[in-house]
Amino acid sequence: MENIVSASDVFKTSRGLPLNYVTRNHADQRFIDALTEDSHLVIHGSSKQGKTSLRKSNLNDEDYIDLTCSNNWDLQELHISILKEAGYSITISESKTIKGKGKIKLKFGLPFVGGPSATAGVGYEKAKQINKKNLELDPNDVNDVIRALKEIEFNRYIVIEDFHYLPEETQIDFSIALKAFHEASEICFIVVGVWLEEDRLTVHNGDLTGRVISINADLWTDGDLDELFYKSEALLNVSFAENFKTNIKSSCNGSIFLVQQLCHKACKDQSITSTVSSTVVVGEEFDVVSEIRSLLDNQNSRYYKFITDFSAGFDQTELELYKWVLFAIINVENSVLEKGLAAAAIRRIIETKHPKKSSISQKKLVQALRKSVDLQVKSRIQPIVFEYDSNTTRIKIVDRSFLLWLEFQDHDCLYDYADLSDELKTTIVSEI
Repeated sequence: MENIVSASDVFKTSRGLPLNYVTRNHADQRFIDALTEDSHLVIHGSSKQGKTSLRKSNLNDEDYIDLTCSNNWDLQELHISILKEAGYSITISESKTIKGKGKIKLKFGLPFVGGPSATAGVGYEKAKQINKKNLELDPNDVNDVIRALKEIEFNRYIVIEDFHYLPEETQIDFSIALKAFHEASEICFIVVGVWLEEDRLTVHNGDLTGRVISINADLWTDGDLDELFYKSEALLNVSFAENFKTNIKSSCNGSIFLVQQLCHKACKDQSITSTVSSTVVVGEEFDVVSEIRSLLDNQNSRYYKFITDFSAGFDQTELELYKWVLFAIINVENSVLEKGLAAAAIRRIIETKHPKKSSISQKKLVQALRKSVDLQVKSRIQPIVFEYDSNTTRIKIVDRSFLLWLEFQDHDCLYDYADLSDELKTTIVSEI
């Protein structure tokens, strides 16, 4: 039989593209159109919704360099990482910048004679010329970085993955640098991050308005899912039962990660590990809700760790606001969390039970919320569960599986993990 493929390759949820990858007009076509507009691109959305796959599907490997952000990088370290990925080797110079900070020296790896560099397409003679210049630069100065990239005639996209992990100050600094990249060079960046609002970078730097195009990779319509089912069926020579497809679309909360896992599980349950010779109906007896619960139970340890570590905050404080933020998240409807929970609403919920509610100001709460991603990164919660949008002053859940997981949880159990049980009991006694 021709074109036999494995089910794991069809429903791949990690490295590489799944064979059933769906081209979405509102995402893929917008991305392709944006590539022609000489602007920086931002791909955003919840965790595991296809942001990286969107980029990989529509760019060839030789079209870009990519780097993954670290949570402790400043602008200098981000610039140095870009230069390294572009092909430079970097050493510390004895020279100092005007501010007294150390400069860096750039060298370029010499390729085989007559051959291009594997990284940047720079030939042997060109690399020698660059090295003779003994390039030194200030890694904090975006103009120096642009000049260094121009030296090697760099003309590829620069993809920055996990931008949300950068400290907020670095995000702001780089948003300012992006304007210089746009005006002083033809270099375009593709920034990939976990957030839901379209204007994250323009909030950091209003001058980027009109210079950045945002692509929302979060949305999967019913039509997109129908196309995914169709492609999967054609690849494996199966037919998903109508009730299976309907239940998937109504129960997965738009999580493409869960959809792929459930389709794979339904095939495995019927011993379908690769393309079958004759068409098989899949999923007629498959209990979608039960399987979702089973899959989410596998994440209990991660979510309990998130609750425990987040509730502890950065250190011991009088108000212990982080555990009370969790109290608010636990006690609102998922439909509210979907839209975003306003800081003012969080404060009202916290004040219903907090033993020192008179001390909780909106300013203190917002200060804590602004550091919520930093706290999750510090606690090594990957992917992050929620973020705070300072533009709309709302927290937004960016892990769709977490919303489904909450539906199956007992609140008292979650209070225990958040170290809230004693405070809540004390509050109830005092009310009596």
